Parts: sequence; C-alpha cells; structure tokens
Amino acid sequence: MTEKRDAIVIGGGFGGLTCGIALAKEGKKVTVLEKCPIPGGAFQSFRRHGQMYDTGFHYVGGIGKGEVLHPLVSYFGLEDLPWQLLDDQFLEIHTLGHTHFLNRGFQHFVDGIAADFPSEKAALKKLVSLMKNINGRIYDSVLPNHNVFENVLMGVSAKAYLEANFSSPVVRNLLCGQCLTTELTDKLPLYSFLQSINSFTQGSYRLKGGGETLINRLVENLQAAGGELLTRKAVEQLEIGEDGRIKGVRCSDGSEYHADLFITTIHPNLTIQYTPECKQMRGIFRRRIQRLENTVGMFTVQLELRPNTIPYLNRSISIIESDDVWNTPCGKNDPVKNMLINYNVPKEGHFATNIDLLVAMSWDAVSEWEESALGHRPEAYKAFKQKKAEECIAFAKRYIPDLEGNITNYWTSTPLTYRDYTGTWHGSAYGIRKTYDNLIGTVLSPTTPFENLFQAGQNLMLHGMLGVAMTSMMACNAICGKDLLNQAH
Repeated sequence: MTEKRDAIVIGGGFGGLTCGIALAKEGKKVTVLEKCPIPGGAFQSFRRHGQMYDTGFHYVGGIGKGEVLHPLVSYFGLEDLPWQLLDDQFLEIHTLGHTHFLNRGFQHFVDGIAADFPSEKAALKKLVSLMKNINGRIYDSVLPNHNVFENVLMGVSAKAYLEANFSSPVVRNLLCGQCLTTELTDKLPLYSFLQSINSFTQGSYRLKGGGETLINRLVENLQAAGGELLTRKAVEQLEIGEDGRIKGVRCSDGSEYHADLFITTIHPNLTIQYTPECKQMRGIFRRRIQRLENTVGMFTVQLELRPNTIPYLNRSISIIESDDVWNTPCGKNDPVKNMLINYNVPKEGHFATNIDLLVAMSWDAVSEWEESALGHRPEAYKAFKQKKAEECIAFAKRYIPDLEGNITNYWTSTPLTYRDYTGTWHGSAYGIRKTYDNLIGTVLSPTTPFENLFQAGQNLMLHGMLGVAMTSMMACNAICGKDLLNQAH
C-alpha cells in the first residue's frame, strides 16, 4: 500500500524546492521528486579538479533589503547566505566601439549614462519611473485570482519602446547590456525587459559557493518544515483517478506516489507527455502547448585558470558586437557576436580561479545529435563543441588579454547538455517565449485542466530566480487560497 501525501511536487530544481517549502510551511505533507542524483535543476553545480562550477546560476539582482527579490529571499530562508554585492559599477559593457559601465542605484544608473549622453537623460528618467512603478506592484501578480493580462507593459514591445524613446544606438545597446539574462526578440514584452534591468540595477549579487549553496539551503529548509526530497525519481506518468483528478505519479523505477495535490515544475510539454489521453486534457489543449515556441539555449565555456594570474573582477562583462542585438542568429555556423563573462567568487584571495563565458545558442545548432545520450555523444558533436569553445575563448581574449597563456583547462555545455541534465525542453534558457502581441497564448496560468494539478517555473510568466520564485508563490497561493507571502510578514 503506497503511503499517501498531501502534495507531490515534480522537479527538484529551484522552483520545485520553493513550492515544497511553501506548502510544507502550511502544514502539508510534501514530497518533492527529482529525476537526477542531485537536486538543483539549472542551479546545479559540478566539480572539476577541486573547483566548483555553476551551470545556470551566475549572478542575481535585487537580493538586499528594500530590493525587489528580498521578500522572497526572506520567505524561503535564503537571506543569510554568503551573498557578495558586486561593485557600484556592476556591469562593464563593450558595444559599438564604446566601453561604458552601468551603475547601481536608479539615480546613479541615470546619471552614469547621461554623463556621456545628456540628450537621453529625460528618456532614462522615464524608464526608471516605469521600473519604480513595477516595484510597487510586482507582487500583485502572485495574488490568488490576479489577472496578469491587466499589466499594460506586458502588451508593449520592448524593442519598439526603446527605438521610440532613445535616439542613440549606443544607449539602446547599453540598456540591452543584460542581453544574456533574457532573450531579446522583436516580440519581448517591455515588462519582461524592464524586470531584468530593474533588479540588477537595485543591486547585483554573486553567491560564494554558487548555486549549490543555495540549493543545499533550500533542501535543509524543506526538511526542517517537514517535507522530503527524493532523488533518482524520474516521473514517467501521471495517474488519473475515477473522479477525473490526478491520483498519483509513477516513476521509471516502478515506484508510485499518491497525493491530493500535485505541482509540476517541469516543462509543460513533458507534463503533457506524462499525462494519458483523457477528456480533461483534450487534443486542442495539447496541440496548443506543443506548438508554443521556446527561447534559445546557452553555450557555456567554463575556464579553469592558472593560480594567482588573473585578478578577480567583482563585476560582469557584457560584449555586444552584433549589428542588431534583437535579431542575432546563434545557430551552428553563426559566429559569436555577443557574450556575457562572469567571474566566480574565489574561496579566498584576490585572484580568479574560474570564469564563465556565455553565448546564446539555438536548438538547431545541436539538434542533429538530439538522439545521442550523455556520455555517448558522437565525435562530430565533440568537435563542434571544441571549435565553438576555441572561438569563444579567442573572442574573450580580446577583452581580457590576460587569459592568454593562463587557461589550464575548460569545460563546455550546450542546449543538449541542459536538456539531458535538467529536462529543459530543447535546452531553453528562459522557457517558453513570451510575446507582447499574444499574451493569452504564451503566458501560462498556474492552474491546469485538472483541478488538483498546478504548475510553476520559468515557463509560466517570468524566468530567472525572481520569476521562478514568483510562480512558486502563484501556484501555492492558488492552492491555499491566500497570500502566503504577505501573511508571513
């Protein structure tokens, strides 16, 4: 006889663990099921030669008191982790032959850009005003029964807004300096674009110990609240009861888990695959979800550095060399044009031990090898990765000359890697693509056709640590019928 839980959460990444904590804090008996040997999803870390490397967690905005992410950080018990605030000039940007810095704090942000582009100051102040308005209303969207489509900024093109309000192409590119923290397309909603600038401008942070430190704390807090995490539990089917509700899940190892409530934090396409044909989830709904476009993925080169050679840089570097940052091809044979360079916080001392190079990569760049499995990739795939890595390193050396002769090793990952380790559909870095002109079709609700099945994660509304944590609260508020975040304060 299978022991019945109050709630089962599918996926042990950041979204699944935060959902589990929220429900466990409400007294529910929660089990989080994770397919991998270790939890974390895109926040997993790995070790090579005694050093820790992050997969998807690099730096985050808005952690400090009074900043946009702080209420969620506090609620989930992450406030006292070893966050490291980046420099006041938190982002170094190279674009169109210019080098500029983005400054922390709204007024400094405006003044820093306006010092070189005074004619843009009024437009910059207007942009900051929009960000401040977002801050005042951001948590309205997690309230039960809130209608996200009431947010007018979701229905505005970010690209069109910048072109209409800023005459300088350099300034427009500076505002796109975070282009590797969100996918820039003609269809990107202004709200999504502003959220990225907004949180990082308030305060940008790295975390000593990286994503592993954060995930370990979430697991501890889940267990302290009475929940449990089970790893190596790959869900392969949702089981439907005679009453038309989800009654349980079956895992690939044959184990079954029953509950009253379910939250899935995996990609909606996978949830559909695991759901048998039924009247609740009709063909038209399945086809609608399956046709949704996904954002691009990421190619990452993680550099191991010769000890005591390259000083640690407490800011990130963004390079934009493409003619159009909003429409930059990133297929198999497309040259590297844009890059984000991130230094990982060293355990001690003032020298960097490893650096991440991140560039966008579309699924079609690796799709010819999609049938291959981890550890059994063909030689052509390995050669492609090596060639692309060498191109990335050569690109980065133009901006960090000290890399020459001081790289002792490197590791790479592609959208295919992310798909196999995290279950992310086509290795998408930001989930389902949201479009300002089709919100109803691309922004998903935490509810599903099953009254006791809910969903959370980056595919719903926003991606990143802020967006995923907000969807966790949306799902759990819908289940509990109250505002758990404000109740906690």
